[in-house]
Amino acid sequence: MKKIIQLVVALAIASHSTAQLKKNVDHIFEEWNQKNHPGGVVCITKGNKVVYSNAFGLANLQYAIPNTMESVFNIGSVSKQFTALGIGLLAQEGKLNIDDSIQVYLPELPNFKQTITLRHLLHHTSGLRSTPELFILAGWREGDEIHTDDVFNYICKQRDLNFAPGSEFMYSNTNYVLLSIIISRITGQDFSLWMKTSIFDPLGMKNTYIDETNAQRFYNNSTPYFQTGQNQFTIIQNPNLDLGASNVYSSVLDLQKWIAQLNNPSAKWNNAVQFLKTNDTLSSGKPNEYCFGLFSDEFKGNKRIYHNGGVQGYLSFLMTFPDEQLSVIILTNNIDSDANRRVEILLNQLLSDKREQPNESTAIVSVPLNVNNAKKFVSDYWNKEKMYSRTVYLENDTLWYKRANGSKSALIQIKDSLFILGGLKSTVSVQFKNMNGTIYMLVKDGEKEEQLFEPYIYSPITSNDLKAYCGSYYSSELETSYSITSTDGALIGYHSRHGYFPISILKKDIVSWDGLGVAHYVFNDQSEVLGFYVSIDRVRNIWFKKQ
Repeated sequence: MKKIIQLVVALAIASHSTAQLKKNVDHIFEEWNQKNHPGGVVCITKGNKVVYSNAFGLANLQYAIPNTMESVFNIGSVSKQFTALGIGLLAQEGKLNIDDSIQVYLPELPNFKQTITLRHLLHHTSGLRSTPELFILAGWREGDEIHTDDVFNYICKQRDLNFAPGSEFMYSNTNYVLLSIIISRITGQDFSLWMKTSIFDPLGMKNTYIDETNAQRFYNNSTPYFQTGQNQFTIIQNPNLDLGASNVYSSVLDLQKWIAQLNNPSAKWNNAVQFLKTNDTLSSGKPNEYCFGLFSDEFKGNKRIYHNGGVQGYLSFLMTFPDEQLSVIILTNNIDSDANRRVEILLNQLLSDKREQPNESTAIVSVPLNVNNAKKFVSDYWNKEKMYSRTVYLENDTLWYKRANGSKSALIQIKDSLFILGGLKSTVSVQFKNMNGTIYMLVKDGEKEEQLFEPYIYSPITSNDLKAYCGSYYSSELETSYSITSTDGALIGYHSRHGYFPISILKKDIVSWDGLGVAHYVFNDQSEVLGFYVSIDRVRNIWFKKQ
């Protein structure tokens, strides 16, 4: 009798806990249930049990069709883990070696004078420039379709890399597009068909497929939307139609089957799943959190394996916490600007904070500013790698850190040359360091990589100086030209497809192209312009020669 009572009490507690979880999660995503509003699907599993699942909002506004647990969404970059899984299966079969040079499988690619392996592609450490940024610089407009062949053709024209293979992590869709081509060449089959017959169907993911046309539409597809105003939405099409990096369509029910294998793989899938979790360091010895198609990190001390995805009209989140046997899948058919905040709120409710809390002896304690000492830190500073400036100045006995957009933070002194930025939620440290007689600034934002800034003297550019920047410039890597002119003391850029755009001077020889990138001019010994290198996000130093 006592055991029966204990069982009843345990069931009652579990029922209450489940009811409370449903109430909490429903509240987080309740905005998706507004009238005539796209939404999404949320699923939470604990072990092999679904502890929460719900569908929100409409899959199609015109016909008032609701999202359901069977609704199919484009899962964006969550697709990459399946491409990596395909490479893993072929490696197991001895059909490829991930430490081979990519030229073994793609001989058309140029010789970059450094070996790029499949392992580099899988880890995003290849140094290859990324799509869609390459296409933006080449003149492609927002909405222009980009296909797999387009990516391959442009990569074949490249002559340089962003960095030496293995030395850095830089997320690049190009890597996984090339992996999809390799899979197709090795198998002799269409990539989409091989993935379905070799991976999705054997996993029981019957409603999962790949589409690079935006044309495959089934009864359970959730339509992608873009918000144009208050409760106003329009259908939007995904122009990035390349394979390997994206464009897998799936449902929560299918992804549940996959995540069950990711957590507790069967004998059939065990080796391939372990392959995905391969973790290698960079050539410097620093860790790389990107495994093969999956990130591996911690959320508040809880080990996490995950990937997020986003394409026009769709967002996706797939994550698992192996120590807790907890998994979360979220798919939405609307680019919800608050999606990341909702996910963080959800995770805070599901997980405890396991991080070691600092004790009072390790707490940060500020000291009064040494004004005389602070004067030597006053300067303009330049981040050569990221191509942006910061200014440190002294005003009313306060040392200020000013950003390029004009915002500023007080520098709160901790030690003689160590400060933290005031007024921020996160801890950002700023240290001034004397290196061979020159004071550099090092900025560290939490766990992010430290940024190095060198001092420079900003001098206004005269109208005569502007003339040197003007001219026509051509890139053989992009097969496109830009012209630069000077009007009323300002630089103006022009491209036949982008039109005219303003150019602002950041420092001598370096200018900003109003959202298109940053150009670094190169002069010869006679102070004549030879050309410039342009960088934008995940594309560095595309050379444009002056004509």
